[in-house]
Parts: sequence; C-alpha cells; structure tokens
Amino acid sequence: MITKLFRNIIIGTLAVFMVVTINARGITQQDSLGKLFFKKGLNIEGQNLRLSIETTTVEIMGQNQVIMLSDIVQIMAKQGKDKCYGKNCAGSCAGVYLGLWLASGGRTVDEYGNETNIDPAQYLVGGAVWTGVSYGIGYLIDRLSDDWQVVYLNRG
Repeated sequence: MITKLFRNIIIGTLAVFMVVTINARGITQQDSLGKLFFKKGLNIEGQNLRLSIETTTVEIMGQNQVIMLSDIVQIMAKQGKDKCYGKNCAGSCAGVYLGLWLASGGRTVDEYGNETNIDPAQYLVGGAVWTGVSYGIGYLIDRLSDDWQVVYLNRG
C-alpha cells in the first residue's frame, strides 16, 4: 500500500514537472535574430538584437554594430527559441520515460501474460532514441512557427 502511494506521488510530481517544462518556452529568454532596414535602402541581418532608446545593437559576423535608430526605417526580429523548445520537448520525453520506469517497478507483462523484468540497457537506449526524436520534432515545430515580427517602425 505504501509503495503504491509512493509510486503515485512520484508519477504526480513527474507530471507536474513535465507540464512546467513544456510551458517553460514562454518563460525562458533567448537572444533574437534581427533584420534592419535602413532609409538608404540597405538591409542587414544579424544576431543578438538589442534595442535602446536611441540606438540598436546587432551582432554581425561576430562583431557588435551600434546603429542610430534615426537611420533605420524598420526592425524585424525573430525570437529564435527553436533550440530551447526542442530541449523542453526532449526533457518532457525523458520525464515520461522515467515516470513509466518508476510506475512499472522495472517489470512488465509480455504477450503471453508472463511477468518479466525490463532490461535497463534496452529501456535506456529506447528512451534515448525517443528523446532525440522528440528534440527534433520540437526544434522543427518552433522553427516553422517562429515568424518575423516588426519591433520598431519609424514613420517619420
């Protein structure tokens, strides 16, 4: 009776952890990609976009470029969280595998109804494969859904 209660507490804790991990995408802060459109028609694209009141800083080929906002017509940015979302999906998958392992107690029932022990190495390899697949799916989903957004527009 105590082991079932303990097992249910562990599973509940893991479920809460997975929900928090999935929703962590909105909490974490990542550097963004930026496109700058100048008044003279020049366009540049860089990483680590940062805006201040009078200037913007963008990293181009490893060097920070500070540009006055008065020279810019429009700035577009991407959040660039695709790796973060992939990590969250992989962490959730690993949590599910750990929860299933703890819930089963290391034992399973085969197709003939016989109770057998789960081979830990085989379970670990299967978990690693599915965690990798989950990372790739999360990365692609966020990569496709991360659109360019206008963060600065000079109308004057």
